[in-house]
Formats: sequence, C-alpha cells, structure tokens
Amino acid sequence: MKLTPRPTPARAAWALQQAGIAPLLARLYAARGVTDARELDDDLAHLPPPTTLRGAQEAAELLADALQHGHTIGIVADYDCDGATACATAWRGLHALGAAVGGARVRYVVPDRARDGYGLTPALAERVRALGADVLLTVDNGIASLDGVAHARALGLQVLITDHHLPLVHNGQPRLPQDCVIVNPNQPGCGFPSKALAGVGVMFYVLLALRAELRRRGCFDAVAQPRLDGLLPLVALGTVADVVRLDAVNRRLVAQGLRRIRAGAMPPGLAALLAVAGRPAARATTADLGFAVAPRLNAAGRLRDMALGIDCLITDDP
Repeated sequence: MKLTPRPTPARAAWALQQAGIAPLLARLYAARGVTDARELDDDLAHLPPPTTLRGAQEAAELLADALQHGHTIGIVADYDCDGATACATAWRGLHALGAAVGGARVRYVVPDRARDGYGLTPALAERVRALGADVLLTVDNGIASLDGVAHARALGLQVLITDHHLPLVHNGQPRLPQDCVIVNPNQPGCGFPSKALAGVGVMFYVLLALRAELRRRGCFDAVAQPRLDGLLPLVALGTVADVVRLDAVNRRLVAQGLRRIRAGAMPPGLAALLAVAGRPAARATTADLGFAVAPRLNAAGRLRDMALGIDCLITDDP
C-alpha cells in the first residue's frame, strides 16, 4: 500500500487556528479544503438558497402546476445508491407537498442495468407515458439523454431533468437536451457555489424551490408548510455513497442527515439496513453509510432490480 500525504495549505491552517480551531484540527480541516471557520458551522441556514441553482425556479413552477392540477409525475431513476435515494427523496417530497396542495400521483421507473443501459432512453420514455404520466422527472441522470428527452417531448410529456453529471460536449461546445427544464449545477451558466452536489442533493434543492413556490401561491404559510428536513438522512446517504467532494454544502447536508439518523428520525427502510448491517444508528458515521448501507442498496441494482431498494426507502411500514 502506498500512502500519499495530503497537502496542507499553511495559510488556511493558520487562519483556522486564529479563529480558535485547535492546531491539529486546523491542519486536518485545511487539508480537506476548509479555508474559513464559518464553513464548520453546519446549520442549514448557511446553505445557499435554491434561487442560486439555475433552473430550480422553472422546475418549481412546472411541479407546482402538476401538483395543483392533479397530474401524474413519472420519475426516471438511476440504478445506483445516489439514484435510489434521489428517487426516494423525490417520491417522499412530492407526496408531502402534494398532500398539502391536493396532490398528484407519483410513479417511478428504474432502468434495468443490462437490458436498458444508463439514462433516459426512448424506450423508458414510452414506459413513463404508459404509466399515464404528464410530467417526466429524471433524478441523477438525463443531462446526456438527448434522444430520450426528444422522444418524451414527442409523446407529449413535459420533461424536467435533475442531474449532476457533466453534459455531452461536441466540437468543444456542450450539448444539452432541448425543450425541457434542466437543473444541474454543472450546466453552463449555473452560478451555484457547489459543483459537487450529488443527484440526491440536486433533487432536495428542487423540492426546497417547489415548497417556496407553493408558499408563494398561498398553498400554505411558513408556519404550516410541510417539513422537508426529514429527507436529509436520504440526502446524506446518497451524497456519501456517490463519493462526491464534501465541500461546504455537502458537508452540511451530510452532517444534518447524520444528526437525524442518530436521533432515530429516518425512514424505516434506512433503519432496517443499518440494523441488518449491525451498525447502531445512534452512533452512525459516514463509514456506516458508505461501507455498510450503500453497498446493500447498490447490490439490488447489480444483482436484481433497484426497484427493490427504492421500495425499501419509500415505505413507511417497518
């Protein structure tokens, strides 16, 4: 085994020490890219607002219209842990917000790794339309699905892409799906401060924007609005599983998710996965999520059907 030392920016370590951080912790934090002690405050109030994520407002308006008109939303998920948690986050969040508005049906499909391949394909668009969907929502995929989006639009579906992968590039220029709403921090022109959001993080931000839009429409006020912080355990799991960089945004999302897991405030399926892995929820760490829970969910997508994993995360029945 070869160990490669992580460089420690001396200036950042010194600044952290001056802010009162112990010298050893200051060096460790600096080596992980922390340059300001304020980044260590994991309060959700320090998250950048959804308005800074390009496309989030358009997504919120599309979904709000769907909820208020009772339309069916068909989710197309990826078959890894990030995709499964993003799908479960979308399903739970849309049901929570839809219940407060009057609602819409939410269905999902997940491609078979061997038969369907990756991303939104024309065949998957056909399956979503067959569900009776009016809106097709991708989670953790879709930015490269040019043909799939075009076919979905030809079928009369409205399309919302939520993804975090890089777009296709042709002759040095990005190629994006056309005639759809895109929410992706890595799309051209997006000024969101974190380019490292996982797919589940992008979906969580879309739900925050949707709640704000429904609040603006008078569906509820700030006191009576549905809570979305219960989704953070799923956000933490998908973020850790996808091995994205724990920048200031992701660090807060994961810390807040772990805090709720340790308090027992998580979906029954996540609690069951921790239990079967022999990992006490009250002492859960990122290692438990990354090395005990995520591989069990990923196994469903590799050995059978990730729908099994998604059903585990969306059920409320222990």
